Amino acid sequence: MKIFVALIMLFVAGSVAYAADDVVDYLKARSSGDKIYLEWRSASETNVVRYEIERAGKDGIFRYVAAVSAKGSMSTYEYSDDEAFRKPDGAQLASLYFTYRLRIIYKDKPADYSVTAGVNHNVSSIRRTWGMIKEMFR
Repeated sequence: MKIFVALIMLFVAGSVAYAADDVVDYLKARSSGDKIYLEWRSASETNVVRYEIERAGKDGIFRYVAAVSAKGSMSTYEYSDDEAFRKPDGAQLASLYFTYRLRIIYKDKPADYSVTAGVNHNVSSIRRTWGMIKEMFR
């Protein structure tokens, strides 16, 4: 009986992972200057309402960044994250590693997650300091 339950759980987990991979063809992240650029392409967006971008820092905890509405199957999306160097999830380094993922929100079923994309974000100390000063006055 325990083996049967374990097999069912494994099947469900595999189905959820397969379903998310079926929606997003790829997810890429690259650092450029003071921003991190994300790009992804959808395969099939049946009943997809939006994508929620999530970012994790050194602590590995994913936090909400932004939402992007679904445009339709075979669409390419781009998002620039200009908050990464100002709010580096508690780290105080000039070189930071971030991991991104997409939370896929459907009309009629629970959310799925995409594969992750990692990026090493290098920010000059001058930009980082200026960003921290500006953040104090917000």
